[in-house]
Amino acid sequence: MVGSASAMTLSAYDRVSVTVVNGEEFSSAGEQGFVVGADGNIFVPQLGRIPAAGREELELQQELAQRLREYIRVPDVQVRLVSMSSVAVDVSGSVYRPGLVTLQPPASVATKMEVGAVRTVYNAIKEAGGVRPDANLAQIELERNGQRTRLPLGQDVPVISGDRIVVASLGPGQYEMANLPSQLAPEQITVYVSGQDLPSNAVGPVKVRPGTTLAGALTAAGGSGESFLRGGRQVTLIRTDPTNGQRTAQNFPVAQVMDGTNDLKLLQDDSIVVNAGSPANAEGFLSLIQPLLMPFVWLFR
Repeated sequence: MVGSASAMTLSAYDRVSVTVVNGEEFSSAGEQGFVVGADGNIFVPQLGRIPAAGREELELQQELAQRLREYIRVPDVQVRLVSMSSVAVDVSGSVYRPGLVTLQPPASVATKMEVGAVRTVYNAIKEAGGVRPDANLAQIELERNGQRTRLPLGQDVPVISGDRIVVASLGPGQYEMANLPSQLAPEQITVYVSGQDLPSNAVGPVKVRPGTTLAGALTAAGGSGESFLRGGRQVTLIRTDPTNGQRTAQNFPVAQVMDGTNDLKLLQDDSIVVNAGSPANAEGFLSLIQPLLMPFVWLFR
């Protein structure tokens, strides 16, 4: 059903040149070639419709040679890709932006390996924002023409227009160990840092790499040094589970975060709120996080 990622797999609206030695009536005209229709077929004079989408050039060449044996004793056929179309693929499951994505081919098809490497499952997943930490990379499935194939772990394969990719989830909360950089994860995630005693220019969205921890985000936001650790400061991590939408809040002493005792890995859109820690600041702290965590304000009363 699927080939290797470097293979040049044909898709709808690609154009292929077909040359038949001593069979010009079966050949395509010049460099214009035959177009792969929306139904996945090319139309060859006298031979009719030939399935092409999802096939490599060699497979199509062999099919044409087989059919030409009715007309030519030993057919000599060459099939060559002359132009590529974009492909539209649906990506669902444990990705950040599920939905329809479009993979655009390079302007030139001179380097077929480079071209083939664009229209793949992995590139489609990256276009969908990359995998979430709960993604089960051992259960990525490709559906084509109603048939699903589970990809071997670490194997990328070509896609064609109309394919569906489904990335399974490990389940609610099953992401702490899996939240590490990978070739399918986004290069950066965004977390939001706010609270007291942080530099004013560091409050707000902070870009970090997947796998970054609370301590790493606080350090990136300017929250470090002995003075920051003194005074009983607390840090609250506000998180929405990507699998079920459930929102939670966890409170830790800053010192335990910075020494690694309670230093959780972060997820996309986590909110980190630093509280100065003294009882006099409790009311101000609640008013600070209330817009972020309305259902959980009672936890801090």
